[in-house]
Amino acid sequence: MGLGQMFLVLLAVVLFSTIILSTQNNLYTLSQTAYHSMISMQGYKIADRFFQEIEILNISGNKTIEQIKSHYSFADSLLRINQINYFVTSTTHWCDQYGNSTADSLHKYLRVDIRINCILGNDTLYVGSPFAPVSNIFAAIGP
Repeated sequence: MGLGQMFLVLLAVVLFSTIILSTQNNLYTLSQTAYHSMISMQGYKIADRFFQEIEILNISGNKTIEQIKSHYSFADSLLRINQINYFVTSTTHWCDQYGNSTADSLHKYLRVDIRINCILGNDTLYVGSPFAPVSNIFAAIGP
């Protein structure tokens, strides 16, 4: 085997090991992205669970819209699902039918904003933020 052939074999080994390491790194990144997406989807499901609970209380007449506002205004909760802690913060605001804040004293519509933080090792995953929370608008039902 000549010097040129040995150089080509050495170059092939370096190239092959670089491709293997790059592929391994890309697979790890892809798995982390999929895992964070799954956690994020779980956060949106938790927010939807709170919205459904509020809707049931509103439709059933068990609580008035004022009672719902006082119960969910600046409320903090901790949910543990599959050994992952989800910190849920909800705030409520009177609004119009479009979700805009209003000074109207009729209190016909209530906007509920939910933010969820999930700590994963050294990362924190946010579902909703103070400037763009997960929101839903509820109308007062009844008198």
